[in-house]
Amino acid sequence: MIDSIVVVPGQRVALTFETVGPRWRQGVFLATNGQLMTANEASRALVLWSDTAPTTSLIEIAETDGRLVLYNVWDSGRGIRRFESQSHTSGMLVEKLADGSRRYSCTDIGAVPDFGRLVFRISID
Repeated sequence: MIDSIVVVPGQRVALTFETVGPRWRQGVFLATNGQLMTANEASRALVLWSDTAPTTSLIEIAETDGRLVLYNVWDSGRGIRRFESQSHTSGMLVEKLADGSRRYSCTDIGAVPDFGRLVFRISID
């Protein structure tokens, strides 16, 4: 699953990793038709890995077409591209929280879905 959130230039996105399963490296791909900025990088697209990014990362929407696209990615160690994503068994459950943020519970690959492999929260201000 891919999610898309309406954004405008100047907004800040906070991505917080809540739970990461032990199976393999997990991350989040974020992109816009414009420019995203973090403390270390400015790009149209970013991958934040749970093992190298801070627990909470702040991303500024510098330029955008009005949409922030995001989905879960993983690295199984099989050497398939820079990261794996969008497998026929992968997906995200999206929960809209009372404070306006969204919680994403993600599964990657495997015959039995496990939506606890990566859980992260997105809030926008």
